[in-house]
Amino acid sequence: MHNMNGFTKPYFTDDNGYLFRDETGLTDAGISIPMMVEFGRTNCGTEQQKIFDAVQIDSERTRTGLMQYSLDGGDWRTLGQIDMDITTMVFPQKKPELKTGHDINLRFVHNNAGDPPFFNGWTLYFDNYEAIVGELGVGR
Repeated sequence: MHNMNGFTKPYFTDDNGYLFRDETGLTDAGISIPMMVEFGRTNCGTEQQKIFDAVQIDSERTRTGLMQYSLDGGDWRTLGQIDMDITTMVFPQKKPELKTGHDINLRFVHNNAGDPPFFNGWTLYFDNYEAIVGELGVGR
C-alpha cells in the first residue's frame, strides 16, 4: 500500500512478475487498456414500437471508438466508428428489423492509450411505428 495525496493505492503483480500501483497510467505493461461504456436501456419516454433513424453523439477524445446498439435487449450490433467530436450515425436502412424496437441500449467501445474519452451527450432520432401501444401502423 502507498499513500498518495491522501489516497491509499494498492500494489499488485501480474502473471509476468511486473509490479503495478493501482489507478496510475492508461496502460497495462505498455498495452492500452480497453474500455467499454454501456449507457443503459431507454424507451425514449414511450412504450410504442419505434423505427430508429439516427443517433447524434457529442463527445471529446473518442475518435476511433465504436458505437454499438442493442434493440429490446437483443444482440449487440456495431453502428459505426466515431470520427469527429460531433458525429451522426444512421441506422441500417435496408433491413428494417435492425432498426425497429421498443427500447434501445447504446454502448461505446474504445482501445486507446491516450486521454480518456468524454461524452457530452447523445440524441436519438426515431419515428413511432405504433400509433397506439400494441397497434402497428406508422404514427408521427
